[in-house]
Amino acid sequence: MSTFETEAIILRTQDYGESDRLVTFYTRTGGKLRGIAKGARRSRKRFANVFELCSLVEVTYRTRKSLIWIEACKLLEPYLPLRDDIERWGYAALVAEIMLEMVPEGEAQEELFFLMEGALGRLAEDKDPLNVVLLFIFRFLSLMGYLPALELCSVCKRPLASATRWQWRMGQGELTCPEHRPVQQDYILLDLGTLVLIQQSRRLPLDKIWRLRLVQDKKTPLLRGLVGWIREQIRKDLKSLRLLEQVQPA
Repeated sequence: MSTFETEAIILRTQDYGESDRLVTFYTRTGGKLRGIAKGARRSRKRFANVFELCSLVEVTYRTRKSLIWIEACKLLEPYLPLRDDIERWGYAALVAEIMLEMVPEGEAQEELFFLMEGALGRLAEDKDPLNVVLLFIFRFLSLMGYLPALELCSVCKRPLASATRWQWRMGQGELTCPEHRPVQQDYILLDLGTLVLIQQSRRLPLDKIWRLRLVQDKKTPLLRGLVGWIREQIRKDLKSLRLLEQVQPA
């Protein structure tokens, strides 16, 4: 069995057997992995306070046929400000749940690791955590191949710069100009500036996307549409939304 050491972010921790823990990470070099930490529920030294959700850790593990075997884990960054603010914590939990549910196991993509690490860092300090989580989702969907081009009208191929108002049917991947407003009501109204910002969020270097700022009245409809689409893809509710709905019922 080979032994590896890598940075990782905790996505989920579950009790396993009488004294072990089943931990799901997103690792920098190995992608999403699940592993057993033997005796973690009884250990006061080896695994003390290292398996908290959204913590950045350095994990040493051995590969096995199915689950990895966690040899050691060192806490690098607990993102304490997230744990002192229920709204920030709710958004961090949403980021972790999206990664947990939508990323396949064992497919390494280093940019995804840095995207999540950057999002957690910004959520811990940015004055507008909703803006941060939207930028994370846009870049995530782009990296995973889910975000359509959003450059032309899906019907008449009219270019983006030719109109100031657009309709986005997220579930169908369709963007339409004012002349081709859908009969169905399952679309989000977007202005040209917001669409340009979405394009920038998928193209700028990761360390620069957090400077982008969405218009205030667009944020909640966008989040509602995005998480609704994600729920349809994973065919289950997002548990983290329950906490966010308590903090921001709207």
